[in-house]
Amino acid sequence: MAVIESTHYVYTVQPGDTLYSIANRFDSSVPAIEQANSLYPPFTDPGLIFPGQLLVIPGGRFGFQYEVYYTVSRRDTLFSMAQRFSVSTDLLFGINSQIANPDYISTNQVVRVPAFVYEVIAGDSLSRISSQTGLSMDKIIKANERRAGFSPDVLYIGYLLLLPLPASQNILVLR
Repeated sequence: MAVIESTHYVYTVQPGDTLYSIANRFDSSVPAIEQANSLYPPFTDPGLIFPGQLLVIPGGRFGFQYEVYYTVSRRDTLFSMAQRFSVSTDLLFGINSQIANPDYISTNQVVRVPAFVYEVIAGDSLSRISSQTGLSMDKIIKANERRAGFSPDVLYIGYLLLLPLPASQNILVLR
């Protein structure tokens, strides 16, 4: 299985963002972001991003190795993030000691999410990845909604998929 063992960020594109400004913000590179999100021909024009799209940003200057962080955007709540990653809000609150009140998170706050990143390899399909990981296809699709370059029907080699970590109501299973 092609699990990527490094820090990644999930970022919602804001008006005025460019791949260059996003790469600088997260100490990444434009080519790394383009590869991770299939932002290259023939799938799309190079560098073409839209406000509201989610990007997976490889690398970064914060956190520890093997973690995934979500940058809170204007409409996000702890509940909506918990739904995206198929966990309870209690668990999400519990793994983020920097959050003082689960009813209040601020825009641009960086929140650890219970997920890992999988790099698509030749022969992969959503069904195959689901079978390998034990995650339902619905959970994989939910975690990747609004992602640039994501299609449940066609996966591109090198694309980085977000996969929720197995969890119960208040227990997270780490690798």
